[in-house]
Amino acid sequence: ADGKGLSIWDKFAHTPEKITDDDNGDIACNSYYKIDEDINSLKTLRVKNYRFSLSWPRIMPDGTNRKINEAGLNYYHRLLDALLAANITPQVTLYHWDLPQALQDVGGWENETIVDRFRDYADVVFNNLGSKVKFWITINEPYIVALHGYGHGIFAPGLNDNPGIAPYVAGHNLIKAHAEAWHVYNDKYRASQGGIIGITINSDWAEPRNPYKQEDVDAAERVVQ
Repeated sequence: ADGKGLSIWDKFAHTPEKITDDDNGDIACNSYYKIDEDINSLKTLRVKNYRFSLSWPRIMPDGTNRKINEAGLNYYHRLLDALLAANITPQVTLYHWDLPQALQDVGGWENETIVDRFRDYADVVFNNLGSKVKFWITINEPYIVALHGYGHGIFAPGLNDNPGIAPYVAGHNLIKAHAEAWHVYNDKYRASQGGIIGITINSDWAEPRNPYKQEDVDAAERVVQ
């Protein structure tokens, strides 16, 4: 809609047998067309903070700053304005897994040039939306992006042909991309916009099969570590 580019999840969800019942995300929760309804739901719930994720290809259809999709930016302006008018604090994630397919076509997170592309994307977002946002998250769960996307292949882009190397290369570039976005914000925008920026890390838990057996206790501790 409105000039959005394809993401890796658009392609993955339209690949037969990748998603249960061959469902796809074409409509999903449909929040692109339901700002008013969503804000009303949040107000009914008396929510004070709302975390949502930007779509990189909605703002930059091919993943680069060669073309900025103003319709995509305007959508996020409308959403942010509605949240602020309702006294709801937005918490905005730059990257929640939907890499522009055009970047995946040249290697995705395995191609180190993506670090610069992510920095450029973050710069565009901070420059356009930063006056309305005080809480930023760079990347949602980089471990999941790297392992499930480039190792197990159960998440987009669905690669599992090089599990001993690809997740580590992708993970390395994800960490560097986070750092670049952090420094862009810190160096160019923090003084004027006054926000904070971090990253979302997933966490897992394990308990010993037999809590009275030391080797099981040790095994559980290794998993958590």
